[in-house]
Amino acid sequence: MDQEITPPEPATPATEQPAKKGMSAQTIVIIIILALMIIIPLVIFLWKQAEIKSLKQSQQARISEITTQANNTIMENNRKNIETVTRVFTWAVRSEMLRQNLEQINTYMADLVKMEGMHHISVINADGIVVSSTNKKYEGVVYPGPVAKELSGITEAITKSDENGDMVSICPVMGLDNRMGTLIITYQPKANVFVPKEAVSEEKK
Repeated sequence: MDQEITPPEPATPATEQPAKKGMSAQTIVIIIILALMIIIPLVIFLWKQAEIKSLKQSQQARISEITTQANNTIMENNRKNIETVTRVFTWAVRSEMLRQNLEQINTYMADLVKMEGMHHISVINADGIVVSSTNKKYEGVVYPGPVAKELSGITEAITKSDENGDMVSICPVMGLDNRMGTLIITYQPKANVFVPKEAVSEEKK
């Protein structure tokens, strides 16, 4: 009996894997647009902030410069004014010293020292001794401080600053043919008349 031949089974085709789909071009474009919509305003904001900061710094520097110039001008005017007062007052002192009228000199000084900013006024004789002063502890002794050593070398009205920041105005008192003494006026001007608002705010904190 003939053996029955079984035909071979057809090969099972391999299971096909679904193809991986990447982002579409449209999706990529949308993502890029969204990113730009976030990044561009942020960059503009940071740029403007830096620009504003730079302008503020520039403005503050200019304000400080103007403030310094204004205060320097005021201080120079104060110096000239107190020097003028010293010159004029020296004429009055000279007249009374020629008359040996020390009492009248004391009266003049007592009135002048009442002006705002005046500290004290002294008259020093030719020997360097204070003969009259609104600060009574100076009288009868050599004028205190380093100014005393400079008096003999001062031949005209000058104004300088002392160690406390006060203005010291000095003027020789000349007689008919000799030097009778020296007038010294110590004055405290107002400092920092103009102060930037930022500095005032910092002081209040």
